[in-house]
Amino acid sequence: MDQEHLKQSALILEEVSRRYAAIDPEAKKFASAIEAVIDDAKAGRIQEPTDGHPGLHRAYFFEGMLQQYRDLESAFARFEIEVTGGETPAVKAALDAIRATKPE
Repeated sequence: MDQEHLKQSALILEEVSRRYAAIDPEAKKFASAIEAVIDDAKAGRIQEPTDGHPGLHRAYFFEGMLQQYRDLESAFARFEIEVTGGETPAVKAALDAIRATKPE
């Protein structure tokens, strides 16, 4: 687990979630719900990779309306990858393949 990657992804997620929290009540709930895990990541208190961290709330994207905010969803996905141990070779290959198919 790369602490610097985790911290950077936490900072980005925090910034993006705060931006939407200012304009969307559901995003505000999400920002509040992830605040503790973001603080833990920024402070270096998450030392071991975890599956299904209790502070992560995927339902906001799958069941709620936050999927409309692609940059928030992307920041959340990046953070989730980092908190669960970072990019595995398989994840890296999949992300590289996705990036290769995106038009510039």
